[in-house]
This record gives sequence, C-alpha cells and structure tokens, in this order.
Amino acid sequence: MRRFRFRLQSVLRLRSQLERSARTELAAAMADVNALDQQLLAAGQGVRECAEHAVRGDAVGQLARQLELGLRRHQWRLQKKRKDAERHLDSVRVDYAAKAREKRTVERLREEEHDAWRRDVQRQEQAELDETALLTAPQRAQQREGGA
Repeated sequence: MRRFRFRLQSVLRLRSQLERSARTELAAAMADVNALDQQLLAAGQGVRECAEHAVRGDAVGQLARQLELGLRRHQWRLQKKRKDAERHLDSVRVDYAAKAREKRTVERLREEEHDAWRRDVQRQEQAELDETALLTAPQRAQQREGGA
C-alpha cells in the first residue's frame, strides 16, 4: 500500500513558518505596546507626585514643578510612541491573520487530499476482498457439495 504524500507539503511547511514568524512579530508588537503602557503609568504616577510637591513655595516646590513639566513632555512623547506602536500592532495583526488564513487554506487542501487518498485505499482494499471472495467462492461451493 502506498503512503499518503501531499504534493504541496513544502508549501504547507513554508506557510507554517511564515505564520509562526508573523505570530512572533505580533507578540513583539504587543509587548512593545504593553511596555509603553507601563511607562505611561509610571510617568503619570510621577506627574501626580510632582504635582503634590509643587504646591510648596520653596525650592523643593519649584524643582517639583520643573520635574512635573519634564514628565508631562515625556508623557506626551510616550503617548505619541504608543499611537505609533498601536498602528504597527494593527498592521502586524492584519498580516498575522492573513498568514494564518493562508496556512489554513493549504491545511484544508491537505485534509481533503488525505480523505480522498483514504477513500481510494479503502476502495482498493474492498476490491481485493471482493476478488478474494470471488476466487474462493467455487472452492467453498465444492466443499459444501462434497460435505453434503
């Protein structure tokens, strides 16, 4: 009996590699967005702490106001970076979905071909059984007639 051989196995292997690569890139893009979120949280906390100390009228208050201003600029830059990272994430997500869809298409084709191969093998096996039954039928008939 011949083994099943998918003629597009190399294409399926390539699609799988591309899908894994896109998944890795998606994970990296998500990690970038999460890291920026964490930085934004830290910057927001720093702004709040500086604002609390800025109410003082002495040198500490003045320094706190300057730090608050610097942190607000940093927060603004982080928000801009996050928007860019979010756009990149959306792009990578679309790419991953396309790669996954392409892989599923080839996998479905493989499954269909495997099912057809299995049906063909079953048909061949049944034909062999039928042929064996036809060849042994006269012998069984003779045995029944001789035994009767």
